[in-house]
Amino acid sequence: MDTHAPDITFDEAGVCSYCHIQDKLDRLFPLGQHGEAELKALADRIRRHGRGKRYDCVVGVSGGRDTSYCLYHTKVIMGLRPLAVHFDNGWDSDVAKENLRKVCNGLGVDLHTVIADWEESRELTNTTIRACVPYIDLTDDVGIARALYDACVAEGVRYIILSHSFREEGVTPLKWNYMDGRYTRALIKRFGTMKFRKFKNVDLHHMIYWGFIKGIRIVNTTNFYDDTGVQVEELLKEQFGWVDTGQHHYDNELFGLVYNYARRKFGFDWRCVELSARVRTGIITRDEALAILDQVPFFENEDVVNYCLKKQGLSREEYERIIAAPNKYFTDYPSWYPLLKLFKYPIKLACRAHVVPAHAYEKYFEA
Repeated sequence: MDTHAPDITFDEAGVCSYCHIQDKLDRLFPLGQHGEAELKALADRIRRHGRGKRYDCVVGVSGGRDTSYCLYHTKVIMGLRPLAVHFDNGWDSDVAKENLRKVCNGLGVDLHTVIADWEESRELTNTTIRACVPYIDLTDDVGIARALYDACVAEGVRYIILSHSFREEGVTPLKWNYMDGRYTRALIKRFGTMKFRKFKNVDLHHMIYWGFIKGIRIVNTTNFYDDTGVQVEELLKEQFGWVDTGQHHYDNELFGLVYNYARRKFGFDWRCVELSARVRTGIITRDEALAILDQVPFFENEDVVNYCLKKQGLSREEYERIIAAPNKYFTDYPSWYPLLKLFKYPIKLACRAHVVPAHAYEKYFEA
């Protein structure tokens, strides 16, 4: 991580704030016997709340490495009855779709897919591109969150299991991918060119309802087990015939545009977040990570970018004007962040209680 990351700080020894965050998370979520004990207690608790219901929990899946292994771990290692939930924004790769089918069928797990309205999905992405902010897939992540919570409510389930790993994926700078309902609404109002009748936002009152009225909890089980290294891919291939999508996140083909846009407009490479986390964890060396960053991802070529622009309905001329326009961040638009900062310590408690994702406090207030 370097000064492309907004608000990054370095101590007297030159160690960056993201290294300190990972050290802190390692202390909060140790592996080994402690992690195994936490997972056992968690599985017992989830199983108890799932009595009399079709499912014990909901697991978000994409067909990629991390979510596929998380689903396997939830069913086989933890012994739970998960419902796999997938949000399709119209950009799923064929490989990812086939992976979803293979893994769910192999595990005997039901798959619930929420398919976004394509015209709305495309225009929602274009609103974030026109806003000149780094996080152009913002509304897709809103859709994912909504799909997971709605499935919990429909099935009477109290636990969402996520697979974000700070050891493999790191903590992303807040200004690169901030998300809240007021901010999303502001971008849509200012840059949207159509009425969105099917899109469902996620706002503060939704989070209060889901977390405190319905009692839904979000658990990153990857905090408690070792998901690092090639053994994960090898297990998935052997057990299910899973196929590598070729790059982290490339189960969704929009990322060809996501990466190109960030590199050309903001000068950063999304991979630096996960690569720096893997260096800290000891999976790869710093020199190996830098060598990877020297190579532009295979999917960021002109053919893929042109394909993405065509599918998005954006001309190359408009895209180049947006690239050349002044860069913006969520701080340039209305958001709930000033209010959230007033409640940072209650939010910290909510993170530790799994009312909101475990790393949200570090991302929103320490990164």
